[in-house]
Amino acid sequence: MKPIAYGRFFLSKTKPDAPPAAKSILSEASRNLSSPIVTPARIDTQNGRCLVNAGADVLAAVNARFGSKQVYSNIKSLNKLFQSGKRTLIT
Repeated sequence: MKPIAYGRFFLSKTKPDAPPAAKSILSEASRNLSSPIVTPARIDTQNGRCLVNAGADVLAAVNARFGSKQVYSNIKSLNKLFQSGKRTLIT
């Protein structure tokens, strides 16, 4: 099953001209699709929680991994968002 990516939900250095997506699309996609829902673009520990709660199965947290000096603590915090479910974190 191929994942489906939605976003950007937040300002992004890699996709600065992409229009922002509404978080409600994640809930709708989660209800209606069986493919994993991926959310890219400037994910951090604060905004990642709202995306997981909205239905994201995968967070593509490139900035948390490569744009920070606190990589370990960032990734550890983001992984906690998924401890209770079958979701994952991509860095």
